[in-house]
Amino acid sequence: MNKRTKFTIILTPGTHAYEPVKEALNEYLSTYYGGCTHIDCEGTWREDACEFKPRYDANLITEKSLCVWCAVMPDKAERFVDELRAFLTILKKQQNADFSFIHIESQTVAAHHQLID
Repeated sequence: MNKRTKFTIILTPGTHAYEPVKEALNEYLSTYYGGCTHIDCEGTWREDACEFKPRYDANLITEKSLCVWCAVMPDKAERFVDELRAFLTILKKQQNADFSFIHIESQTVAAHHQLID
């Protein structure tokens, strides 16, 4: 069984920067980590969602969101978040992206690769 660290990245670059950010992120992750999967979606959360609270009551926000999955080799997992953060900082400046929300989580998974003829 091959182990990988799977990262889920949810971000909101803003409508004006959405497509350029998606294309650049897909190119970056494919070049340096072998590939990624993305879903165009819409996310809803409270303005205070980054805090730990028993109840969230701040304004409700709904934005077009990009959800990306990328599975990396365990030896690259340690530096993945730092490298991704640096790349998103560059994209923020280049594409004038808002990034009002960025969520990154990881988990160790078993990777099964199948070739179907």
